[in-house]
Amino acid sequence: MLLLLLASGAHAGLFSDEEARQSISDLRSQQDTLSKQAQTLDERITRMESALQSYPDTVSRLETMGQDLAQLRGKVDSLANQIDAVDKRSHALYLDLDTRLKALETAAAPPKDATAADGSGAGAKGDAAKDTKADAADDAASAQYDKALAAFNDGNYAHSLKQFQAFLKAHPKDSKAVNALYWVGMNQLSLKDFKGARLSNEKLFKQHPDSSKAPDALLNLASAWTGLGDTGNAKATLKLLISKYPDSSAAGKAKARLKQH
Repeated sequence: MLLLLLASGAHAGLFSDEEARQSISDLRSQQDTLSKQAQTLDERITRMESALQSYPDTVSRLETMGQDLAQLRGKVDSLANQIDAVDKRSHALYLDLDTRLKALETAAAPPKDATAADGSGAGAKGDAAKDTKADAADDAASAQYDKALAAFNDGNYAHSLKQFQAFLKAHPKDSKAVNALYWVGMNQLSLKDFKGARLSNEKLFKQHPDSSKAPDALLNLASAWTGLGDTGNAKATLKLLISKYPDSSAAGKAKARLKQH
C-alpha cells in the first residue's frame, strides 16, 4: 500500500510538472512574439522621429504609435509576470510532493525512530506551511500587478495609475516594484501629468540605475521635461541617456530626438 501511495503521488507530481512546463513554454512563445512586434514598432518610431520635420502629420502618428508600443510592452510585462507565477507554482508542486513523500516515509519508519521521524515530519510540515503562505502572498501581488497592467492596456490610465501606486504601497520590496514604478510614470505621461512623470522617472533612474527599465525611464523623463516646457533639461536628459546606456534602443531614439532640437 505504501509503495502504491508513493507511486501515485510521484505520478501526480510529474503530471502537474509537465503541465507547468508546457504553460511556461507557451507563455514564453507569446512573450517572444510580442517582443519582436514591440522591437519592430520601436524601430518604426525611431525612423519617423528622424523624419519629423519633413512630414507635418508625423507628430500625431508618433503619439498613436507610442501608445501602441507602450501597450505592447505592457503585454510583454504581463506575460513575464505569468511565467514567474507558473514557475513558482511548479516549485510549490515539487515541495508538496516532497512533503507528502517524507510523511509517508515517516509513517513507515520503525518505532524506535518514531520520535526523530515525527520531529522531522513536523519540521517539513512547518516549512511547507510557511512556503504556502508566502506563495499565497506572491499570487495576490501578481494578481494586483496584472490588473494594473490590464487597465493600462485597456487605456484606462487613471485606474491603472491608482492600481500601481497601491501595489507599490502594499509591496515595496516585491521583485516587480521597479517595473510598477515604471508603469506609474507611463500612466502619468499618458495623463499629461508631466510633473508626476518627472518625479517617478527620476526616482526610478536614481534608485535603480542598473534596471532594464532605467534607459526607458530616462527617455520618459526627457518627455516629461518637454511637456513642462523645459527643453534644456530635456536635451540634457537625452544626452545622459546616450552616455549612460549607449547600446540601448532608448539611446537610438534619444539621438533622433536630439536632431529635432
